[in-house]
Amino acid sequence: MKKVLLFWAVAAMTIVGCQPQKSTGSCRVYGSVSDSSMEGRRIVIEPLDMSTTTVKSDTVEIKNGKFEIALDSLLIYKVMPAEGTLYGTLQPIIIVGEPGNVWVSLGPDSHSGGTAQNDTIEHWKVLTEAHTRAYNQVLVKASQMAAKGDSVQAAALHKEADSLHTIYSEKTHHMAEGVGKGPLYDFLSRFFH
Repeated sequence: MKKVLLFWAVAAMTIVGCQPQKSTGSCRVYGSVSDSSMEGRRIVIEPLDMSTTTVKSDTVEIKNGKFEIALDSLLIYKVMPAEGTLYGTLQPIIIVGEPGNVWVSLGPDSHSGGTAQNDTIEHWKVLTEAHTRAYNQVLVKASQMAAKGDSVQAAALHKEADSLHTIYSEKTHHMAEGVGKGPLYDFLSRFFH
């Protein structure tokens, strides 16, 4: 649950206010769900920032542990259970509605890929989760040192945390530069401005 909340807290801080671009081809999303109790329930796919677009959310039913949907706007979407209470079972994930076939695997640790930008956003998700774990571990140690009265060690650990964040920002910037202008670039660039 902490991983889900952390991932969406990061995503919420980076919502990009851009108008959708019509895709030059169809984006087909092929999903699978690891939780058999989700059979017959619905998955919602909606623009990450609903306040800046006229594109509406859509839902699709899970049949035989799978779902499929077509997207026609070049936006960043979030894919999640329609019932918010199921977040503990399935981690929501973000995808890019670019032309091509996008695979989504929803479970406690969800993943996606299949197109250049979706492979990049999957790589960024894994990077973000690893960074967050390492960063938080260093901050916990810094807090423990400060509680023991060791301000020198606490300051050194805070400096280490800053260094970890700088490395994360640089890697995110490199990923953004690699995808070029568009919704994924806009999304990722929020981490280094």
